[in-house]
Amino acid sequence: MSVSEERMMILKMLQEGKINSDEAAKLLEALEGNTKQNAGCGSHFEGFKSSKAAQHNYYDEVAKVRERINSFRQDLSKNYNQKDFDKMVDEFSEKAEKFGKSVQTAAFGVADKVVDFVGSIVDTGAFNIFGSCVTVEKVYEAVAVEGTNIYLQATNGPITVKKHNEDRILINAKIRTPQAEAENAIAFTDENGTVSVKLSKPDTYNLSVSYDVFVPAVKFNKLTLETKNSKIYVEDTLSSEFVSITKNGAIDLAGVNSDKVTVDTKNAKVIATYLIGKDINISTKNAAIDIKNLKAEKLDASTINGKITLENLQNLENVTNAELILRTKNADIKANMNDSEDTGYKVLARTSNGGINLLIPNLLYRSAPKVEGATRMSEAETENYASAAQKVNIVVETQNGYIEVIK
Repeated sequence: MSVSEERMMILKMLQEGKINSDEAAKLLEALEGNTKQNAGCGSHFEGFKSSKAAQHNYYDEVAKVRERINSFRQDLSKNYNQKDFDKMVDEFSEKAEKFGKSVQTAAFGVADKVVDFVGSIVDTGAFNIFGSCVTVEKVYEAVAVEGTNIYLQATNGPITVKKHNEDRILINAKIRTPQAEAENAIAFTDENGTVSVKLSKPDTYNLSVSYDVFVPAVKFNKLTLETKNSKIYVEDTLSSEFVSITKNGAIDLAGVNSDKVTVDTKNAKVIATYLIGKDINISTKNAAIDIKNLKAEKLDASTINGKITLENLQNLENVTNAELILRTKNADIKANMNDSEDTGYKVLARTSNGGINLLIPNLLYRSAPKVEGATRMSEAETENYASAAQKVNIVVETQNGYIEVIK
């Protein structure tokens, strides 16, 4: 990868909000310094006043990121069929995971930067493997009845679900493949209370199926979305159960309201805004989880090699106890309750090679915060916890990362 390509990649990360301006400046400076060093123009540490040890850690990790990204991209570009592509992406994720384990907190979140590339590389490169494709578009319609199940199975293509003002379910399917079987690649059914579009042969290689879906403001029973190597985007849906599964693609939810929510991907971010549910489970790996404006009875969010951020929690209506479980490795956790109410809090926080900062007023520690080697643990609750009408129980755990919980 040329220096100009790397510079454009850093600027793209800044534009997409994956890094802030200070981080971008440091990465660009490191890139420039590394270029000078390769040209024999002296050390790229010149001109920096901070500790040499810290500089060495940071810039060494930046160099490792550059080397790995370049290697991973070259490996992915060598694969021209679906079978090889899937295998290569799996190997890629294993490399990213091992890389994250080797990065300590002194690396300023470099692990997060490298794993952010996983989804972007797949999203921009996945369809190169299909070569010259036959493209077929199909439209399916079904009457929207409360309590209906919807099941959509795609592959190597995105699923987008949005609300419209009509009283029907509208599914626009796009099929891409170099094979002559595009017309028969998917099967639509509408029977026994279930509307589904499935792959006729789920193990078919060199096939891309994507959906643009429009649904009315009806409460469905179970809404299931499955794809791979691409993203899922959903806004303004209402259901008893919601399931969203992909890999190597991001999941972005905006306005999902469901009693039970299951979200699962890997090597890509999960972003949830205005998420409402009794039992919410979010899982990814080698990527971040970002949640804003949550109403829940229970949230269990877990990842590795990626940050977890949570902002603005409210208890579900008629629910007095909310439970939050946030777990990651090799990254930080930050939860901002954004709460001005008289809510009672109980917190258990545990980390290694990092620190714990609990900024909650009137917090009483059950015992002195424990420090055993590199491990730190804090257990505390607010003075009003026993008498509070609304309670929040929080468990936050990470390794090689910092924890911050703010009211």
